[in-house]
Amino acid sequence: MTRAEGRRDRFGVRRHGGVILACLLAAALATQATALDERFHTINEVRSELLATASAYPAITVLDTIGYSTELGYPIWSLKISDNPGVNEDEPVILYNGVHHAEEVMGLEICMWMIDELTSGYGVVDSVTAWIDANEIWVIPLLDPEGHEVVTDGISDIWRKNKRDNNNNGVFDLDYDGVDLNNNYDFNWDQGGSANPENEYYRGPYGFSENETQIIRDFCLEHQPVFSLNYHTPRSSVGYYIYYPWYWAGYSFSPDHLVIFDVATQLANRTLREDDIPFTTLYGYATAGKARNWQYGVVGTIGLTNEILSQESHPEASRVDDICQRQTTGAYYLLDRVEGPGITGHVTDSETRAPLVAEVKVHENWSEQIYPRMTDPVYGRYWRMLTPGTYTVEFIALGYFSQTFDSVVVDSAGLTVIDASLTPWGTGVSDEEPAGTKILGATPNPFRGSTTVTFAAPAARPAEIEIFSAGGRLIRRLPASVSEHGEGAVTWNGADERGELVSSGVYFARLATDAGFDRAKLVYVR
Repeated sequence: MTRAEGRRDRFGVRRHGGVILACLLAAALATQATALDERFHTINEVRSELLATASAYPAITVLDTIGYSTELGYPIWSLKISDNPGVNEDEPVILYNGVHHAEEVMGLEICMWMIDELTSGYGVVDSVTAWIDANEIWVIPLLDPEGHEVVTDGISDIWRKNKRDNNNNGVFDLDYDGVDLNNNYDFNWDQGGSANPENEYYRGPYGFSENETQIIRDFCLEHQPVFSLNYHTPRSSVGYYIYYPWYWAGYSFSPDHLVIFDVATQLANRTLREDDIPFTTLYGYATAGKARNWQYGVVGTIGLTNEILSQESHPEASRVDDICQRQTTGAYYLLDRVEGPGITGHVTDSETRAPLVAEVKVHENWSEQIYPRMTDPVYGRYWRMLTPGTYTVEFIALGYFSQTFDSVVVDSAGLTVIDASLTPWGTGVSDEEPAGTKILGATPNPFRGSTTVTFAAPAARPAEIEIFSAGGRLIRRLPASVSEHGEGAVTWNGADERGELVSSGVYFARLATDAGFDRAKLVYVR
């Protein structure tokens, strides 16, 4: 009997694939040598089971190869579960992923269990059907396939990294090669992990140097998940934790701490250890290039790390099914939490009604730590999880007057809907007082040291130059005065609000006045 045969899940539904998988897996199981018990999936088994799932449930799944591993070019798969899986719907996205670290195989097992349980429960179990109808659920079960193969092939059962050839000698060296993928994200990348390729926490030559982390980056930027649950299993440290972002020395906790802590705590309470004790919630530090920090800091996704076990990566095979079921009980909480409390809505052009890419700024939860939270470009939709309370919400888009909603009440259940309709610049401005807001130039540009931005604006009116990174993060605010002739100038020295020099690259200067906006590109070279 295969592991997919004869079992019934918590909902009493027979798991699919007993006949299909037996045929597909026979050849792989006969030829694939593994160091782990056969209960744990090999890469060939993952592929076969995902293909079988997509074949058995074409109405609710789409299987895709979303990229290839860095060194060996192994495919990395995603499975989308939704009621219209071939369509980018106006629905919240939730991402589950496993095996950032090769030895941490339980993340893969939980993802595969979840895929089976959700697909077999659709149309049978009311809660499962509702989750799939209302959301776009994405699962990336095996992010590090080449490292995972090192473990399943018996080369090393404690291998953590991928197989990047760090010394370019064409040979896989256990004592030198590989990158720790969960230290390779470029949000505070240079402050975490190790710079030594021999170290198992080696963060790579630069942020996002690895195909695997680029895959998560590109997915999150395109789909803007509300939640991402990143599965891990600590071999050498204490586990049974739900880590959340973040504590940052000099800033304290994240600007969304209240809601992130609440979500993490509720998730932890629903995730039980094998002794029936709930998991514990714990903040992680912001100064490390980890997935959850980048997901939250740059995209606005509430990224959480689930440390499934404690000081072990490979439990006995007899324990695996029970662990998976206990884990998914917690994981499914996110599919309920996305329904609120929080805010949602659309941002559109007041004249054309076309959707807009706009910043959604919750004043009470704003900080220079985080990148602007943006609507999606297809529907102009946003989703922001919040705790109950009263908020001020501002919508900002380049070329439009901003719109602010005061005293927005978020109740303890459901989502508060706020739709914004932004007016293009120039609309409704009288002839007696034209907008006249324009950046005239920046000299020098490109620049080393400093550059001076000159501009035109209504005379003797407040003005400000804001410096943004190419990714949209606010770097610096520079107040400006406007002469009686309607001219002004501001000098930027390449430093952020803390006085630290930024990296070389492309930046944008945004001129903001009460009559309009303009922006210009700057190129900074250190």
